[in-house]
Amino acid sequence: MKPLIGIIGQTDPSKNRLFLDRRHIERIAEAGGVPAVFNINCSPDEILEHVDGILLIEGPDVHPYFYGEDPSSAIKYVDVERDEFEICLVKKAVERGVPILGISRGMHVINVALGGTLYQDLTDIPKAIKHDWDVNLIGPSQRVHGVRIKTNSRLYEILKDGLDIEGTNEVYLRVNSFHHQAVKRVGEGIKPVAYAVDGLIEAIEGAEGFIIGLQWQPEYLPEMVRVFEAFVRAAAEYRLKKLELEKIEIEAELREELTKGQGGSHHSSETNGSPPDTNQT
Repeated sequence: MKPLIGIIGQTDPSKNRLFLDRRHIERIAEAGGVPAVFNINCSPDEILEHVDGILLIEGPDVHPYFYGEDPSSAIKYVDVERDEFEICLVKKAVERGVPILGISRGMHVINVALGGTLYQDLTDIPKAIKHDWDVNLIGPSQRVHGVRIKTNSRLYEILKDGLDIEGTNEVYLRVNSFHHQAVKRVGEGIKPVAYAVDGLIEAIEGAEGFIIGLQWQPEYLPEMVRVFEAFVRAAAEYRLKKLELEKIEIEAELREELTKGQGGSHHSSETNGSPPDTNQT
């Protein structure tokens, strides 16, 4: 059975609708997963009981409250309820070992959930290049700046067959870019593995398990299909482990019930084996 990938959709309160870019669904399906879209009215625990992987996608700014700051005038728009939900979901998913892929905002959520911080706006970074391109003006697949990926990373291992390797420690590729915030201090248990030319962190990954965050939009870049394939493979492996654990638990319960049953039968036979009453009436 294919792994089930939970995608947290975006909400539009003005129209009371849940939505997302269909490319996310297409990439998961093409990689061999079954996409399922959830909203924040679901329980994180209930979602994690059913899914084998979590995909966090683009959306509003993460409210600075969640990393200990007040909002600056550069904050655009927020969804505090979604922040709370996704941060809780990430923490619980990490505890369970559920694979996580975060895209754009999703990368920020992973970082904040694990104790990291964000630049509220790229104007806070001296000599930052332009990262906040308007997708409506240039389109989502246009590559606007370069990133360098460290070769000692899981991300490199995933992408290396489709990259032109120019050095021994880092490789370079060009990506799209539609963000005005960025990772500042990385969270616990994760590390930066890709950078823009201005030093901005463009990708993070977990030291254990499958946790990857990408600042760019990989669903629009052909070579990034490998990321979705690796994510779905990790989810499939998690599913197998989960089923095996469930099988072990069921077998243990059956053995316990059988032991109880045998104990009851033994007690009954001892009772039935007592001497008969010889008194006559």
